[in-house]
Amino acid sequence: MATNNIPELLIISQGSAFMINSLENNMKKEGMYVSRCEPNVRDVDENINGKDIIILFAGDYIQNSSGLLSYIASKCADECVHFCIVGYPNELQEIEKTVNIALITAEFSRPFDMKEFTAKIKAVAYGEIAQDEVKRENNANNGKGAHNILLCDDDMMFLKMVQEWLSGKYHVTIVKTGLMAVPFALNNHPELILLDYEMPVMNGPKVLEALRGDKKTAQIPVVFLTGHSDKDSVMEVMKLRPQGYLLKSTKKEDIIASVDNFFATGQWKNIQT
Repeated sequence: MATNNIPELLIISQGSAFMINSLENNMKKEGMYVSRCEPNVRDVDENINGKDIIILFAGDYIQNSSGLLSYIASKCADECVHFCIVGYPNELQEIEKTVNIALITAEFSRPFDMKEFTAKIKAVAYGEIAQDEVKRENNANNGKGAHNILLCDDDMMFLKMVQEWLSGKYHVTIVKTGLMAVPFALNNHPELILLDYEMPVMNGPKVLEALRGDKKTAQIPVVFLTGHSDKDSVMEVMKLRPQGYLLKSTKKEDIIASVDNFFATGQWKNIQT
């Protein structure tokens, strides 16, 4: 993912066309890595790993591709990869018959303006499109006034698990790198950030430093997630003055209770396990 901090895109399309070539060139000019493959499970399986965004260009093949669509959507959901689809209105409707719209980051109806398209894909790549995900969750849950939480962790199993635990009460957006967390916070201002302390490339302390260094995000409460419960490790975490810390070994009901208490009182209560 994001080799050397550069987003990686996979374009899935049948054959080659001027528009797709133009898109690829535009993305490369924006400094992104771009690769392409044919719309079949074998080619997608060989190319999808390690990508940050999947862009699917629809065509006549969509009518008989429910298996392919389900595979791509499931893979993107499991790996927290953005899934964007491009097509004529009838093609987008056909895709939505198979793929839950909540799993689609962005849709582009043809014809479209290439500059606007490029700008939005760039926004997706750098975390600025996450606002759309929050809005989509709001509509899906019909929840008015629910608090927005950003959950950042490179452990996908833990990330998905905690998201599931909290999503019954809160709007939870998940990202798996610090590089995605910072732009999301700048553009969406979550009310609470649950942030993994140890991550590759940009770890929790670096994310917190970046957030505290910008007046737009300096006051967002940050709670570090840590797998180390010994006294020295906890003291090291708290030196950075986050709102608090949360041990990853904490039970489901205690995590939910801690978040509930935070939004009720404005204070985070650390739990020792």
